Amino acid sequence: MKKFNKTGPMRLRRVIGNLRTQRRIVAILAVAAGLLPASTAFAVPLDLTTTPPASGTINGAIYSTIDSQPTGTGVFQPFLTYQGKGIEEGYNTSQGGNGQGFLDTKRVPQWNHDLLVGDLAQVSLPGKTGTYFAFELDANETGNGNDKRLLSIDQIRIYTSATDSANSVGDGANIDDLGKLRYAQNDLGSTANWVLIDASKKEGGSTSGSGSSDMILYVPTDLFSGALDTDFLYFYTINGVNKSADAGYEEWRALTGASVPDGGSTLLLLGSALTALGFLAGRRGLADQA
Repeated sequence: MKKFNKTGPMRLRRVIGNLRTQRRIVAILAVAAGLLPASTAFAVPLDLTTTPPASGTINGAIYSTIDSQPTGTGVFQPFLTYQGKGIEEGYNTSQGGNGQGFLDTKRVPQWNHDLLVGDLAQVSLPGKTGTYFAFELDANETGNGNDKRLLSIDQIRIYTSATDSANSVGDGANIDDLGKLRYAQNDLGSTANWVLIDASKKEGGSTSGSGSSDMILYVPTDLFSGALDTDFLYFYTINGVNKSADAGYEEWRALTGASVPDGGSTLLLLGSALTALGFLAGRRGLADQA
């Protein structure tokens, strides 16, 4: 898969995409829990910058604000690190050489490395059936009170593979060759369902750059049916199409039994809010993607 062109056709597609999503934007639910469900029937922006903290679903996965502190690389221990100006993309692998990896990934293999399905904790949310795998983002965007604090999450695709397939994909091959597709925020080549986050927000104040996590993604574990604990898990993402990246590393960590944020209290609060509002979003298969 080739890197996105930062100008020309990409810029045109971005403008067209913005016009479409502006016509289809959903109203924010004025409720105490601040939930903003994103429809999977058509393309919508999911705004997680609202107050109180927001949450919503895209294709069955829950996207929510979160505030784990402190983060920082040594504490946060990311499995995926990437950095680019404007649009940035990457996926986790220990391949690609020291430091600079494939696409926009950095700090290989220490903070951008292989991840196995068996490494992940299965998280339960009160009021929700089933379990989830959880992935937490620490976005490193500048600015407090200006537009540069914002970042769009435009694509997430998660794959599993019985073998290490990263070298065969590298920078230029089809990203779907990484393995069996388990979750997709969008169709390949589309960024229609996008999520807006504010990297400067935290409970009780504000922050700039790393130090406070910004978003958590809960993916139903039943989407991984048949995957073995020894299978490689590849997490691919694109940021900055609808709201550009402008600063340091973006970092993702996978939640294991030892890294569930704040002892699970955030998960409890999210689950309670979902229950109180009757927000029981149906799990949709990949065929339901926008």
